[in-house]
Amino acid sequence: MSLTYLFGAFASNLTTDAVVPVSGTNMGSIQLPNGDTRLYYQDQHNGSIIEMVISNAFTIGVFEESAVLVPASQVRSNSPVAVSLVADGDTFVQVHTFFFSPENVLSQYYWDDVLGIQGGANCLTCVTNKGFVGVAGSQMLYAMASSATSPPTLRVGFVSAGAPNTISEAVNTGSGWSVASLST
Repeated sequence: MSLTYLFGAFASNLTTDAVVPVSGTNMGSIQLPNGDTRLYYQDQHNGSIIEMVISNAFTIGVFEESAVLVPASQVRSNSPVAVSLVADGDTFVQVHTFFFSPENVLSQYYWDDVLGIQGGANCLTCVTNKGFVGVAGSQMLYAMASSATSPPTLRVGFVSAGAPNTISEAVNTGSGWSVASLST
């Protein structure tokens, strides 16, 4: 039985006093231009990364649905999760979710308004295919996106196995991914 089905059935029976059960380890979130919320967390029980859709801030919004975004086989146990949003005015164009694979490779899935969900080993535009390796067990991970540039710039910070005593940043300005370490 899918999580979408379980949560969907649960959501249809919510009252104002009900809570949505969530058992996760690490999470990231974004707010869409219309105020809606997307939460991404690693499920504590099966290790997959779940996307939750909430119709605004918790004080005025409601849980709408959830689904597996990244299969457990592609996510390191206790991986950090970082998320960034690319918007064009009031329209969100892409949502990027970053995490580490079981082999500690910096990995990515993203939703695109034209292409739909992209990710996994066959995603040629994902940072996953560059093979940037993070330090085993590191919880340091951040993601940023700037829509001020065309194409948008994506930046993902992590502790690289190649430079374990500092922060490295994978950057994509539209011509592919590159990585550099923090320096003076």
